[in-house]
Amino acid sequence: MAIKLIALDIDGTVADGDNNVSLENERAIKKAMERGVQIALVTGRHRDGLKKVMDVLGLDFKTPLVLNNGALIYWQGELIWEDLITPKEADGVIKFSGKMPDVAIVIFRAEDIEMYCGPLVNKEWLLDRLSAFEVNPKKVAKSPDELTRENVAKIMLVVESGERALEIYSIWPKELSSLKRTRSYPYLCEINSGTCDKGRGIKILCEKIGVLPEEVLAVGDGESDVPMLSFAKNAVFVRHFDWLPKLPPHVEVTPKEYRHTGAAWAIEKYIDLFE
Repeated sequence: MAIKLIALDIDGTVADGDNNVSLENERAIKKAMERGVQIALVTGRHRDGLKKVMDVLGLDFKTPLVLNNGALIYWQGELIWEDLITPKEADGVIKFSGKMPDVAIVIFRAEDIEMYCGPLVNKEWLLDRLSAFEVNPKKVAKSPDELTRENVAKIMLVVESGERALEIYSIWPKELSSLKRTRSYPYLCEINSGTCDKGRGIKILCEKIGVLPEEVLAVGDGESDVPMLSFAKNAVFVRHFDWLPKLPPHVEVTPKEYRHTGAAWAIEKYIDLFE
């Protein structure tokens, strides 16, 4: 069955840690588009953080988008699906993380981004990381209490190491255990609704546009991508390290030397199925 849709994670898959798209990935994605294959971006990012990648790839905002790890879905530029954290859950996460002086809290909503920076956070490093990914908070709160609890798609906790992120998850409050917790980068804790993930997001999108799982090629590189890779009948995991998450048996894994060109490797491997 021909592949009609390529679902691409961005961070670590299409773009590197500085938000740069390799020439190999750019050429392969454009080659697929020239052959009539539709591209969907399936990412933890906010809509405002897509401009550079979309400009490089020649995409516009009519491109299908599954954002904030599946919390928001856009089709033809319009928001067609929301799976939000409840105000009570958002309040719980903010109160829990706001007590930690070395944690920055970033609130993602469809309309904007808000942030609170703990007093021990290296602000210069934080702002450099956020700006690299086009995260520009509309509001920088002076205290966690000032952060919005309404209409929250994702809460991201930013720390300075992967060890600290894992430590936070190890002491996660029981009353918030139903929320999804993933990491796209080791120093990020990404919190979503308990029913939200990229797999559900791409399933809803495919039902909207009439594409079957057998007609999807999904490419990702992190824990949050596994549900999407499970949904698609053609799937590639971009390997960055020796460690791999538990993957369904049909998922291909790139050789380690393709860590910055994994999307290109996947597209070249499956290109015979484009027609």
